[in-house]
Amino acid sequence: MSDSTKTEIKALIKEGNQYLKEGEYRAAVFCYDRVLELDENNSQIWDNRGVALSKAGRYADAVESFEIALDLKPDNVKAWSNMGVALGSMGRFEESLNSLEHALELGPENSDTWNNKGTALFNLKRYQEALESFDKSIEIEPGNPLAWAGKGSAHRFLGEIQEAVDSLEKYIELSAGEYSPQVEEAWAVIFKLKLLLKQQDNE
Repeated sequence: MSDSTKTEIKALIKEGNQYLKEGEYRAAVFCYDRVLELDENNSQIWDNRGVALSKAGRYADAVESFEIALDLKPDNVKAWSNMGVALGSMGRFEESLNSLEHALELGPENSDTWNNKGTALFNLKRYQEALESFDKSIEIEPGNPLAWAGKGSAHRFLGEIQEAVDSLEKYIELSAGEYSPQVEEAWAVIFKLKLLLKQQDNE
């Protein structure tokens, strides 16, 4: 590979990553595709391409991209984790869980992967195991807001109302200043749970 080609690849990767960061997913995929025309065996770029496709809602295409990344580099932890997220978004929760567990075998200290495993378990209605995964995520990264949100949901479905309230309030605290529909929903759930606690106290 010539120096000029290496320079072009480096510039395209930088451009694609910037588009990805800005939420310009189609432009990011275009840049990554151009990189792969020059270096088709780049596992990292197949992974990046999959992330962009997944964020654009093209989950099946994203999974195909992650699979190529893993064919090229079977120990690509990020690709295993990202594929798990995409599979979960497709409702393929058992496959999602398998992919995430594989990622954790290779890199057990990743807070986001533990959080994503918790989400997969939650969607499989395995709430106690989900709670354990969210707790592991928080143990690694105490300030991970999504793990606190997941922990709150798991406590809620386990009937542990006060723990659910405490966890969701922590999620909102960590998300301070970042309005989102998820934060608004958390407030609504907390309101309902506190009413339930009050009713229990009055019984």
